[in-house]
Amino acid sequence: MKRSQVTTKHGDLGSTTTLGGEQLPKGHPTLEATGWVDSLRAQTAYSRLMILERRPKDHEACADFLLWLLHVYFLMGSAVNDPENRQPQYRKGEVGAAHLERLETEQQRLEAALQLPNAFIVSASNPVAAQIDITATVARGLERNLVRLKEAVPAFHAEPLLAFSNRLSDYLYVLARYLEDGHHQVVDYNKVL
Repeated sequence: MKRSQVTTKHGDLGSTTTLGGEQLPKGHPTLEATGWVDSLRAQTAYSRLMILERRPKDHEACADFLLWLLHVYFLMGSAVNDPENRQPQYRKGEVGAAHLERLETEQQRLEAALQLPNAFIVSASNPVAAQIDITATVARGLERNLVRLKEAVPAFHAEPLLAFSNRLSDYLYVLARYLEDGHHQVVDYNKVL
């Protein structure tokens, strides 16, 4: 039988080797955080495809920005998969101030064209915004797992990633509202009383 390019069978017993060369159980905070980066990447990629499929002309800049984020996630993934930076040669860069600034600038661009309601959003008003909301929840899950990883591996330089993931969930919330084109579904407490 031809050898698989993907399957190694090394993880069949519940452990795997990190980018830093450590053999860890798959439930270790390093691998949990890595998994959250993977989930964030997949949800963001799907969000981008939905934008391109449903609104390609008027929101191409949003899709382009999500593509940039997908590349940033690979920097994040290598940082969390080697939290003690044991193999720096595998890192292609670090998430830092310039990434955070670009994220904030894009959020400001969207907010300038958006009138947010003065109430909590109960539901997205279209499928694309709903998908972006799901992606935002994954970003918040990643942030919590970065905190857990920092607790487990004190040498992990988590601060830039924590700031980026925190702002990322804000940006995604704003993007979802932007893509609702002013049709926001807000909480109506009278409906539950």
